[in-house]
Amino acid sequence: MIAQYQQDAAQRLKVAAGHLKSVQRMVDEERYCVDVVKQLAAVQASLTQVQQIMLKNHLSTCVSDAIRSGDGAPLIEELVTALKYSQGVWPTGGPEPICQDHQGGTPHDAVTP
Repeated sequence: MIAQYQQDAAQRLKVAAGHLKSVQRMVDEERYCVDVVKQLAAVQASLTQVQQIMLKNHLSTCVSDAIRSGDGAPLIEELVTALKYSQGVWPTGGPEPICQDHQGGTPHDAVTP
């Protein structure tokens, strides 16, 4: 794993764990439901950030290496399958498309087949 990504993921997981402990305490204390929901959203946001970091790492290492060696298709399929279970990993309003369709010159996302 890329060292910076590992550090970032570890830090964000610590933050998420702290938020989750706070939520548990709030539930135990029977705090106002809307306040609990807000804290749960913070936990979910932290975990989504960890997912994004892990995705960046996987694309930068495993997938990149597999594509260079001509074995990228299985890893891409595995990743696409895994992302079906991950809501909110792709931020909205992301970067401009980075590659062109071979037939019509139409821009599309790097991951879109």
